[in-house]
Amino acid sequence: MTASERTGILAAIARTRHGAAADREAAVDRRFANRPSGPRLALVADAMKDGASLADVFAAAAIRSGASVVRAASAAEVPETLRALWRDTGLEGPIVHADDPLCAACDDFAPSHTGAAVGEDRVGISRAIAAIAETGSLILASSAGTPTTVNFLPETHVVLVAEADIRESLEDLWPELRAKGEWPRTLNQITGPSRTGDIELTLQIGVHGPRALLIVVYGDGR
Repeated sequence: MTASERTGILAAIARTRHGAAADREAAVDRRFANRPSGPRLALVADAMKDGASLADVFAAAAIRSGASVVRAASAAEVPETLRALWRDTGLEGPIVHADDPLCAACDDFAPSHTGAAVGEDRVGISRAIAAIAETGSLILASSAGTPTTVNFLPETHVVLVAEADIRESLEDLWPELRAKGEWPRTLNQITGPSRTGDIELTLQIGVHGPRALLIVVYGDGR
């Protein structure tokens, strides 16, 4: 059997099993259009029935995971909120932050830079593209202006997220990202500070990443 004959036979088998390429693409489109809905945690719906907002539910879940959460009424108040957080928690630089004006509010408090984090950086400041109320998780996208190292190398990670970007569940986020048509190289889902129980089942904080996660939730979505 020649190589071309073998290729032809395998192609015929593939067509028999999966159909033509157009049929497979159509099947994928149907799957996306009629995607199954994942299970929903009742805690979100129950809390909202009692008058809580998605931001309230997210904040409570994030605190349960070990993060600290502060609120700002609007994006205009984020710089002063961030500066107050820095003073109140006794943070020390150097700082590495995303290339974003809101993330640069504390630049006069300590040496700071953008770009990839380095070993000397003590605080990383990022801006999340979304947050998940069910789990208190943050979703961060990598880009030239938001390197993933900022999220994991410094001891303390400070994350800004808009109330308008909070979703009930992770399943709500995927269709939005898919509709944009441009996926980041990496999406990081972060829930609380780094922790592990692998060492003699003793909880250790900060083994694989930041020891502290500080979240600023602001209200107007800009």
